[in-house]
Amino acid sequence: MNIDTIAKMLFFATVRIENHGAKSASVGTGFIMTASLENGDQCPMLVTNKHVLAGAQQLVAHFIPRKPEANVPDLGQAVAVDLPPTMYVGHPDPTVDIAVMPLAPTLLLLANKLFIQALPLSLLATELPDLYTDAIEEITFVGYPNGHRDPMNFTPIARRGITATPLQLDFGGKPMFLVDGSVFGGSSGSPVFLFNQGTYRSGPNVITAGSRIALVGIIAQTMLRNAQLPVAEEVAATAHVKFAQELNIGIAFNAKAIKESIELMVSSAGQHLATAATGDGVTELSPA
Repeated sequence: MNIDTIAKMLFFATVRIENHGAKSASVGTGFIMTASLENGDQCPMLVTNKHVLAGAQQLVAHFIPRKPEANVPDLGQAVAVDLPPTMYVGHPDPTVDIAVMPLAPTLLLLANKLFIQALPLSLLATELPDLYTDAIEEITFVGYPNGHRDPMNFTPIARRGITATPLQLDFGGKPMFLVDGSVFGGSSGSPVFLFNQGTYRSGPNVITAGSRIALVGIIAQTMLRNAQLPVAEEVAATAHVKFAQELNIGIAFNAKAIKESIELMVSSAGQHLATAATGDGVTELSPA
């Protein structure tokens, strides 16, 4: 598989995270980002949710290796990498479910063995001041819903939906927005993109030819409602059973909250992000 389009790159920006706790195990999603520091270094990091990492006695991230003779993925193979369970920084607001883990120490010996398409910080919507967004936008998110992935190639699953609340508004006064899309356990930590190919709306009455991609958020939760529905008497003695019903509405924290979490992680290490030139909201990635 030649990684010659942006869409293909997105399948190699995420990792499947296994959290092995004292009494149970869970699966979530994380994505790899990289940022330039003032001292000139590059800072690779894992971005996910706090709850994906919480309570872990062992954290395992599953990467796809690269072929030794070329910078292409070795599909059908997987590399399990142990991550330090407590070496992450969470967003300072306890209600903002974002965690960032520095990856430089972990990847130092593995960088040439893993096929990673890290998302640059410049892809964040906060870094694209001319990015136009309407109240309803199509979104793409990539991850491991219910822990699922391609069982042969180990690649994640891409899904699409729309913004259910405007990206410009903080839903409920928090740095988040709602998505109209099927969000299940395991999707937690999935990156959310505006990803348009061919044309995109760059103004209220302007259609631009080309493509654009922007990282606008991170999936954190799915909305449920409790319902009481009748069941057959031969199945249960009671007339109704109470259960949680998914609404196909997900909660995502926005790019601003991601940026704040990254800044805190970097500053906690005594460093500062480099001041970068901002873009205009068009494609910022280049295939390997």
